[in-house]
Amino acid sequence: MTGNKKIRFSAMALALTICWTGAACAADHGAVYPADADQWELAAGEVSAKAVPPFKHPGILVTQTRLNNIRAAVQSSASSAMKTGYNRLLQDSRGLHTYAHSALATVQVVRAASGPQEARWKNDGFAAYLNALRWAVTGDTRNRDKAIQILDAWSSTFTAFTLASGTDAPQAWLEAAWGLPVWASAAEIIRHHNAGQAGWTTAQQSRFNGYLNRLYGYANQASSRTNNWGVSAALAMMAAGVYQDDANRYNAGLNRMKQMIPLIVYSSGEVQELSARDCHHPQYSLAGIAQGAEIAGIQGDTSVWTHTIGGESQPRFARGLEYMAKSILYGEGARDCRSYGLYDGYSDIAVNGYMNRGVAIPNFQNATKRGRPDEIAAEFLGYSTATHGRDDY
Repeated sequence: MTGNKKIRFSAMALALTICWTGAACAADHGAVYPADADQWELAAGEVSAKAVPPFKHPGILVTQTRLNNIRAAVQSSASSAMKTGYNRLLQDSRGLHTYAHSALATVQVVRAASGPQEARWKNDGFAAYLNALRWAVTGDTRNRDKAIQILDAWSSTFTAFTLASGTDAPQAWLEAAWGLPVWASAAEIIRHHNAGQAGWTTAQQSRFNGYLNRLYGYANQASSRTNNWGVSAALAMMAAGVYQDDANRYNAGLNRMKQMIPLIVYSSGEVQELSARDCHHPQYSLAGIAQGAEIAGIQGDTSVWTHTIGGESQPRFARGLEYMAKSILYGEGARDCRSYGLYDGYSDIAVNGYMNRGVAIPNFQNATKRGRPDEIAAEFLGYSTATHGRDDY
C-alpha cells in the first residue's frame, strides 16, 4: 500500500471509530474516505476480504433454486404468500412484454425529485427486471425478448448523467447507486437463468458490462456518506461485483455494508434518520442492508445478517428491524410511524433471512404480514413477497 493510501485508510478508520462510539455523524456528509473506486476497493479489501471467485449465479437476490420455487408456487393450485405477491407483480404494467421503453444518451437528475428523463431511466430498469423475472417464472419468451431489448438499448445508448439547474453532482451518485442493482438484477437473470437459456450473446453482455461500469463510476462515490447513501452505494458495489465476477468490487461493497451497520442502527435499535427526518429515509437504509445481506448470503457469507457489535447477543440489523416495526405497529420510539407502514422491497427478504438463521424478530414479522404483498418502490427492487414470501409464521 502506498503512503498516500495508508493515510486515507487511517483517516477512514478513525472517522468510523468516532461514529461507532456515538458521536454525531452528519446526515448527508460523512467522513472523508477514498472517493475513487481503486483506492476505496483497496482499503476495504484489506479489512476483511471474503469473496473468492467463482461467484454463484444467478446470485443477486434470487438463485436458480428460488426462481424454480417461485415458478412452482405460481403453478400450484394452493394459495401462498409467494403466489399472492406474484399476482400483485402481474398488475405492474412495466412487466408487460408490450411495455414501451426508450433509451436516452443522457439522463438529467433533479435534486430531491424525479424529472421525466430520470423517471424513464428508472421505469425502464424496473421493466427489464420484471420482464426477466416473469420470463424465468412462466417461460414466456416475449418477456425474455422485452428484457433483452431494454438492456441492449440502454447499454448501447447511455453515456452519462447530467444535472438540472441547482442540482449538485452527488445527486447523480445516489441515483446510480439506487439504479445499478436494478439493472444488474435484470441482467443477472437474463444471463444466468437455466445456464444461459436466454441466449444473450457475448457481444450483448460486453456492451452491458460497459454500461454497468459507467453506473458504477457514479455509484461508488456515494460510499463516503454515512447515511442511506452509503448503504445504497454498498449495495450497488456488491451487485456489480457479483454480476461482473469482480471480487474487488464485491468485497468493497460487502465491507462498506458491514461498516455502515453500526452507523445506521444504534445500540438502542433506533435507525438513523428516524428522529431527524421521517419514516421513509430510515427504511431506505434497512432495505439496502437487507438486500445486501441476501446477496452475501447467496454467496455463502452470513456476516451481514449476523453482524454484532461488542458483546451483543442480537445482530444489530435485527435490532433495527424490531425498533422500526414497533414504530410502525405501535408508534413507539423516536417517531410514530403508524400512518406510514413498511417501505416496499425488503420486508419478506428480512423475515426469510432471519428465520433461516433462527433469529427472532416477532414485531417485524407482524408488520410484514400486515403489509403484504409489497410492491416496487421508486428506489429499490420491490416485490419481496413474490420472491421471498413464506407461510410458516
